[in-house]
Amino acid sequence: MVNFFPHLRGCFSFSGKSFSVAGVVESGTLFPMKKILILLFTVGTAQAQDTNIRSLETVNITHQLYKKQDDVIDIKKVANPITIIDKRTIRMMGSRRLDEVLREQTGMAMVNDLGSGNRSLGIQMQGFSSEYILILINGQPMTGRFNGNFDLSRISVSDIERIEVIKGAASSLYGSEAMGGVINIITKQTVIDPQATASLFYGTYNTMDATLQGEAPFTRGSVNISGNYYRTDGFNVNTEYLKEGQTSPPYHSINLQGRGHYKLSDKSSLYLSSRLADRHSVMDRSYGAQPFSDLLDEKDFNTALSLNTNLNNGWRLLGRYYITHYKTEQAVHIVETGKELQRNVFSQVINRLELQAAKDLLPEKLSFTGGLGGDHQQMIYSMYNYFGYAQLNYNPGPVYSFIAGLRYDGNNLYGGKLNPSLGATWSPAAWVKIKTSLGKGFKSPTYAQMYQVFTNITQGYTVIGANNFEEKIEELQKAGLVQQVWVNATGIRDLQPETSTSLNFGARFSFAKTAELDINGFYNKIDNLINTEQVGISKNGQQIFSYFNLKDIYTTGVEAGFKYSPLKRLVLSAGYQYLIAKNRAIIDNIGHTTVRTPEGIRPARASDYFGLPNRSKHMFNVQAYYDYKPWGITASLRAGYRGKYGFLDIDNNGYIDQYDVFVKGYTLLNASIQKTLLRDILTLRLTADNITNHTDYLMPSQPGRMLMAGFIFNLRKNSVH
Repeated sequence: MVNFFPHLRGCFSFSGKSFSVAGVVESGTLFPMKKILILLFTVGTAQAQDTNIRSLETVNITHQLYKKQDDVIDIKKVANPITIIDKRTIRMMGSRRLDEVLREQTGMAMVNDLGSGNRSLGIQMQGFSSEYILILINGQPMTGRFNGNFDLSRISVSDIERIEVIKGAASSLYGSEAMGGVINIITKQTVIDPQATASLFYGTYNTMDATLQGEAPFTRGSVNISGNYYRTDGFNVNTEYLKEGQTSPPYHSINLQGRGHYKLSDKSSLYLSSRLADRHSVMDRSYGAQPFSDLLDEKDFNTALSLNTNLNNGWRLLGRYYITHYKTEQAVHIVETGKELQRNVFSQVINRLELQAAKDLLPEKLSFTGGLGGDHQQMIYSMYNYFGYAQLNYNPGPVYSFIAGLRYDGNNLYGGKLNPSLGATWSPAAWVKIKTSLGKGFKSPTYAQMYQVFTNITQGYTVIGANNFEEKIEELQKAGLVQQVWVNATGIRDLQPETSTSLNFGARFSFAKTAELDINGFYNKIDNLINTEQVGISKNGQQIFSYFNLKDIYTTGVEAGFKYSPLKRLVLSAGYQYLIAKNRAIIDNIGHTTVRTPEGIRPARASDYFGLPNRSKHMFNVQAYYDYKPWGITASLRAGYRGKYGFLDIDNNGYIDQYDVFVKGYTLLNASIQKTLLRDILTLRLTADNITNHTDYLMPSQPGRMLMAGFIFNLRKNSVH
């Protein structure tokens, strides 16, 4: 390692007509990359004796792409399996919303929340549903969930630098919401040259996606801002039953984001970021009876202020304050009379304060990451959380490395829980790396699950919290609103916190620098999983639900990913997941239950039990990315298969059996192509999603064939790249 420049640690090598550069940017410093590249290019061309501009293609520049300025947690030091989706991949996919990007990743599935009027799309990983996946923006938790689902479709990808995905229990670093994994959205971190970008895309369902973005450095810092407008007319994939209206509602949304950086001194920098989003949707529907109108307004705001300090003794300290506010207003009216049937208002505010620290205790051998803090959440009730965590990464040599972490999460309503994590890596050869991790997770029940009584008139159901079920169901009975309470309601108890244990074991194989194979097996055990079950029927035929703790749930399976680059500009990849997700209590007692077959009712067998709903046993994807720089053309072709999954238990025996309602297996085929013009100032793009036009009324938010076309116009100061 040679210090060629005061703010750059790097390695430089020359071989034939090419040279490579590897450097690390010191935190809080913007080094003169342009000058370095010009200098190195001059040296390289002198040695190569070739002034052709194509010699730029031989320059390989890698700096510390994944260092975050307002978060000390390094994803490369996490024990769990990780996936990083960079901006270039997102652009080559032609994706517009976050759900579109994630649904094409190995082992990740999107699930509709029917109770929210199909407005919410939640993510599923390793069999964990959306309630257990923590969604972050620059390391800070985002708010706003419908029935536990965080709606990923409301997030524009226009300002995303990369997406970091952690699979399995990650509570030792990220907290109690990360029982099933973490999705961390990283916005643009570094500004080197001033530039401005405008993009506009238009297509099927009158969908329009427009973005304006600008950024510029100044003497002691930088600033970038962006705005995105998105609208769609929605669509209907249930024409047989839905006579008028849409299964996925029309809506328009506005997203505004800004980020600023100011260098206070050579050791300290201040970062400020803000996001404001607003979405408005109106769903007019009729199933042949009285038409109704369902209006929903959503507002989402967050701001983070961070102070990053690098001390002389090697410690990096980061203090950050974060506030986020999510609010919805929903109103349901009869279309003909205008009579209001229902109005719901939800508001959640979180104020969060955290101090992080990191240090290489033994250079390149032992490092420390830790933090402590707390937050105050204000909803219908007020709640305080407090936490502290620490992790050590030990690398005694190139063959072995070890990780040990511990986190304590406390809550003024539910007490506290200690969650450890362990990880180890073994690299017996340069082309193979074996990795294993063990983590614990913890999640408290929500206020709504314990105490809230909610009736959704348009969907036709009532949900009663478990902790006050007896009291509330008695009130409804006295009012003459209940037709029947089922026997299973006698098993409702005060809800207990959910806990999980996550084990991952995997290996990565690299072949001749052109191919890479990843294989990971996982096992997750969840105790006291909070599940929603129907427990009765109201006088008007509507369903009555409440919540139960399920004692012993497990998900297990294997994921495999293969990437191969047969040509310099062509990348091929494939991924597969096999998943089993079941309730051991059902397995143990299935002999005492029955199933309803086409021939009649018979005793159930073990083979009848399919597994937890909304989980596919098989998922597979293949992708091809091609980049031909001489013509300025990039293209991608992607296909994803999802096997059948259970949708509805129609015989009410308490589980999905082979005679219940299933969503059939299906394949989605997507493609995109883009061409740059005028020295990369103008980019034209055409995308085609769901080319085969596959729809299913059981997937109300999956559109049919969708074509989008548009342009990206980029103006920036000329620089060497």
